[in-house]
Amino acid sequence: MTLKTRNQFIKTFLFASLAIVALNLITFLFALKFGTILTPPDFRIPAFLSHIPFAKPSFIALMISFAVIILYVPFCFFLLIRYFENTQTSEIIFFTGFLFACLAETARFVTICLGLWQSFSNILIFMGNVVLFGRTLAPLSFLCAALLSETVQRQDIERNYIIMTTVSVVFAAVIPMNTARISSTGLVTEGFMSLINIMRFLLLATTVISFFIQGIKKNSSEHKILALSAFITLLGYSMLVSCDSFFFLISGTLALLAGSYRYLLCLHKMYMWS
Repeated sequence: MTLKTRNQFIKTFLFASLAIVALNLITFLFALKFGTILTPPDFRIPAFLSHIPFAKPSFIALMISFAVIILYVPFCFFLLIRYFENTQTSEIIFFTGFLFACLAETARFVTICLGLWQSFSNILIFMGNVVLFGRTLAPLSFLCAALLSETVQRQDIERNYIIMTTVSVVFAAVIPMNTARISSTGLVTEGFMSLINIMRFLLLATTVISFFIQGIKKNSSEHKILALSAFITLLGYSMLVSCDSFFFLISGTLALLAGSYRYLLCLHKMYMWS
């Protein structure tokens, strides 16, 4: 992928993300006018959160978390255009996959604003599939950045990106949705939830380990920083997408912003002279 093609790809994603921000704003205003916003049930995941004094559930915190995630995406795309326009790095392409995954959380936002979680419709199932797609793509994007960003693999980056996205789509399509169990964050719970959470943890662990191994092989401290930054970013992301309290809202926002900033800064320093 040439620099010109990559930059055009990122700019297209920037405009698409801004359009999604506008659509979500319109949906929210519509929901306010017609009173269709319905607070999700108090089913918290994991259940022990209900016993933590400083993690009391808050619908306001949940709604603010959507704003943080949705606005975070175009802001990051702007940074990619501003600071990586002339930087040849595959990691940036895979990072756009993570940003795309963040946008998938708008499906939960629409589910809450339009009160869809009270139904058992195909639309609700589709919204659950969209969220599952995003939550699969997010860790997979960093894993691909760790494993598939070598110079010899840059010719295959389009193929690898398509494979990464396709795997996420297929996984989201085959996992059944349990529309009878809606979490406090408006999430349509998945079947085999414990197995899926274990898989996400393994993806996260494999990503961090892969960056560390790259750092050891290349005697590069930057890759070790990437490992830590990727972990903090995904930790913040996980907190925000599971946010139903101000504790997770504040912690998740700080972790997501700090991790992303450190990750992108490290990539910029690694490749700015390349």
